[in-house]
Amino acid sequence: MKTLVIGLGKSGQAAYEVLFREGDEVVGVDDNAALLEKLKQDGKKVEPSPAVEQFDRVILSPGIPTTNRFYAKAKSLGKEIIGEAELALSRLKQPCAAITGTNGKTTVTLLCEHVLNVSGKKARALGNVGTPLTSYLLAADPQEIMVVELSSFQLETMQSAVFDVGIILNITPDHLDRYTSMEEYAQAKCRLQELIKPTGSFWVHESIPREFNGVLKSHYETYGWDGKSGEKIATILPSRYSNLGCHEKENVLAAWLVCKTFGVDPEAFRAAVETFKKPSHRIEFVTSIDGVDYFDDSKGTNIDATMKAVEAMPGGVVLIAGGVDKGSSYEHWKKVFAGKVKKVIAIGQAAPKIAQELQPEFEVEIVPTLQAAVQQAKRRARAGEAVLLSPGCSSYDMFRDYAHRGDEFKKFVLEERKRP
Repeated sequence: MKTLVIGLGKSGQAAYEVLFREGDEVVGVDDNAALLEKLKQDGKKVEPSPAVEQFDRVILSPGIPTTNRFYAKAKSLGKEIIGEAELALSRLKQPCAAITGTNGKTTVTLLCEHVLNVSGKKARALGNVGTPLTSYLLAADPQEIMVVELSSFQLETMQSAVFDVGIILNITPDHLDRYTSMEEYAQAKCRLQELIKPTGSFWVHESIPREFNGVLKSHYETYGWDGKSGEKIATILPSRYSNLGCHEKENVLAAWLVCKTFGVDPEAFRAAVETFKKPSHRIEFVTSIDGVDYFDDSKGTNIDATMKAVEAMPGGVVLIAGGVDKGSSYEHWKKVFAGKVKKVIAIGQAAPKIAQELQPEFEVEIVPTLQAAVQQAKRRARAGEAVLLSPGCSSYDMFRDYAHRGDEFKKFVLEERKRP
């Protein structure tokens, strides 16, 4: 079989390797000419402009938009189109959970992996969390439970009912540079309902049916901090979470709903959560300088994530925000910021839009670099307040990714701590 792999990032390269080992005649394509040249030197068969007509099927890597010219051509020709995640899942037969949502999905995925392993049940976090499913396929452990983080991009093309349990954590504005409306974005997320086994469980946050009436079609159960999840939250919530924001508690509740599917009892769950360490760049405390606490929430790449981060701060906030705009309005911030955000320091491509939409209600200063933003925040913040990096935007105008942005923020903060 002749197969075209569109997109040759980490996932696409793994998909290429899987199909090559299975005996396919595989060709890869990517817009990155330098990457194509490197892969060609490594012995991969790649082409900058392949003739789609010549291929039997197409494999689509995560993040490749449906407007991609090779994808659009394959669709118009009626070619078989398979997403990278589905390619792997069709070959992996062990128990599997799916987690998606605008915010919190990486934390919940890693929390589930941690709880299951600590409870004596082998588990592996896969997918959008970092390890492509096709990479795992090359050395899979049939005894492991797969906990798969899925983006809306991955869900768009998936067709097979392969999950024992699935959960949608939330749907809030994001990726509106890719989707024409929130309804279209919600439809992509809610494709998960089609992918649950007939005997499986499907959970959605209680806000989703209210806000997107008609998008959910199959049977589902709702959960939420104030809703009826069928669970007594006090029985599974460790004491250290009692004073945290609602979204943190709901992340724990979501993890419980997944983990109990695989036989974890409340006592074991609570004990395992006590030893969990959240991944970096998610409202991560960095240090204190002159009574001001500094927090790295570089993973806050959409407007809702920034609002949740601001709500989690106990006192006044000097906010560093900006990057690549994703199509949402920053006016949504005003209600949450009122009486709490003392100043916004804006960086990146979105800075002028942030200033335009928040002023004059909030003081907004545009600076050219993240380092300058940290320096200005230090001058402005007072003891008892917090300096919070929660950009509400993606990072690709100034950084490799959100982790690079967060690491640079922490470096600049620690440099400022050394200054008199």
